[in-house]
Amino acid sequence: MKNFRTLDQAKKDLIVIKQYIDLVESYEPITNTQQIIHTYALLGSIQKTAELMSEIGNIISTEEVTTHITSRPAPDDLLHKLIKSLYRKRARKTR
Repeated sequence: MKNFRTLDQAKKDLIVIKQYIDLVESYEPITNTQQIIHTYALLGSIQKTAELMSEIGNIISTEEVTTHITSRPAPDDLLHKLIKSLYRKRARKTR
């Protein structure tokens, strides 16, 4: 654990994590962008996402993966919104 959590905080964290798991597991990608978002949610790596997408026949660079992740999500695409937000938070440290 990175930070000390009170019991109430841990319970709230658990609810958020369960919602995230349900969202990722129930997500059904239709478009290429949605497939990239879903793959990134599963792997957590731009490089691994690009490699897996290339293996399944959709040759794509790491820059293109980043472009898809940071693109404007559709209004009803909750996973894309969340992944974009988490990616930008994570990438902020390296900028």
